Parts: sequence; structure tokens; C-alpha cells
Amino acid sequence: MSIDANIPLFELNSVGYKQQDTNILSNVSWTVEAGQHWAILGPNGSGKSTLLKVATGYLWQTSGRVLRLGEELQNLGEMRREIGWISADILNLIPAGESALETVVSGKFGQFGLRYIQATTPTQEDFQRAAYELQRIACESLANKPFGVLSQGERQQVLIARTRMAEPTLLVLDEPCAGMDPGVRERFLAWLEKQLQDPKFPTVLFATHHIEEVMPGFDHALIMVDGKLQSAGKIEEVVLQQNLETVYKTTILKIEQHGGRRWPIWGTSEQNEFN
Repeated sequence: MSIDANIPLFELNSVGYKQQDTNILSNVSWTVEAGQHWAILGPNGSGKSTLLKVATGYLWQTSGRVLRLGEELQNLGEMRREIGWISADILNLIPAGESALETVVSGKFGQFGLRYIQATTPTQEDFQRAAYELQRIACESLANKPFGVLSQGERQQVLIARTRMAEPTLLVLDEPCAGMDPGVRERFLAWLEKQLQDPKFPTVLFATHHIEEVMPGFDHALIMVDGKLQSAGKIEEVVLQQNLETVYKTTILKIEQHGGRRWPIWGTSEQNEFN
């Protein structure tokens, strides 16, 4: 699909999403341009994942208007092929015994578990392309290892190579560091930061509730709270102490900045009453 750089990837105008009489999203307006990298912040249950699914066409809004590539698209199949989506749920769909190389190849066909059936039988060229995608992200050493023995960070990297088999325009990372120990997380984030410096890397939407996971390569941020957009824009204008205290409902003593990252120093338990 040809993407016009002058047309936003998507625009949400006063969007809401209701499920069983509960408002999951309320009156959200948000625009994402090609080439921007967004951090989506907010506590658990704030509506981050639902927002991403509505924006990318995996859920239909129940109110408001969504433009995708400048249009109200009804057939989203072609656009979805332009979107790479990585979350903890997807990790559980990959067969543990499948090699990392096979997992990457499966991305061409949109499969979870590579299957050799008629029109979706992979070619030697597909395997060569998959090996190249692993090499591009310095993970070629993982090619023959079973997916199930890889570390959490290695699995995420393999899944990113998998999404690139379809040459996505947009990469959605929904809580990609969930379950990682600190060492694995930091290695993965350092690797991701390197990718964000590549002008050919897809636009990234990165959902997390950990502010320190937002790497310097992210230029925009959006903060969700209780299904509503609290603030959105340039990261230096959004990731502010006052905004974070309001959203997380706790005291921040200060925000330390180091290496382009922000590390909140939360208040003590005596300063924050639990209720």
C-alpha cells in the first residue's frame, strides 16, 4: 500500500467506545503522522490497548469519527497488513518448538505457527528474506533456536523481525516489556532505541505504564486516564510531573533525567494513602 507522507496515518475525532453500557473510551481526539514515534502512557485499565485497537481498525468505535489514511475506510484488510502488532498475547500464540527463523517467515502469511499448505507454502526466498530481517536487527544468531527457549527480550526482537516480513508502515508495541527482568528490559530498550534512529523504521506506537521505558527516540506522548485523553503532544510538553501525579494519583518527589530518559522518584507510602 502506498502511503502519502502528507496524509495522517489516522485521525480520531471525539471517538468513544462503549461495551456493555461501560464507556471504555470517551471523547478521544488524536492524530498520528507518518514518521512520528508515540509513547502511550497511563495506568492499567486506562484504555491504552482499546485506543490502539480502535485507531488501527481492530475495533470499531461506537461514537465519533476515525479517518485512516484520510478516509473512513470500510475494508481495513489492506491497511491491517501495513500494521505490525506485538503484545504479550501474541507471544503465547507462537509454537514453542518452532525455530526463530520459521517464526519470522510466518509473518509473510500472517500465521501463528508456520504451515506448509498450498498457497502459503514458504519458498527458499522467504527463508532468505527472514534471515536477512534477523540480520538487520543483529539477531541472526537466534535463527535456529526454538522460540520457546528464547528470553523475553529475544522473543520480542524476533516478533519485530516477523512483522517486517510484511514491510509495515506502523508498528504497535503494547506493553512489550511486561514480564521482563530489569536486565532483559534494558537490553531490549537499548536495542529499540537504536531502531528508532533508523529513518526507514516504521512509525511506532509504544504503550506502557512505566515512564522510564520511554526512550529518547520517542518524540510524542499521549496520556490516558479512565478512558479519556489527559494530554497529547510533544513529549517534553506532556511527560510532566503535574500530569503524571494526576494520572497515577500519587506523589512524585521529582523526575530525574538521564540519557534522555525520565525516571520518576515516587513519594513514600506515608505520603500516599492507599484506598
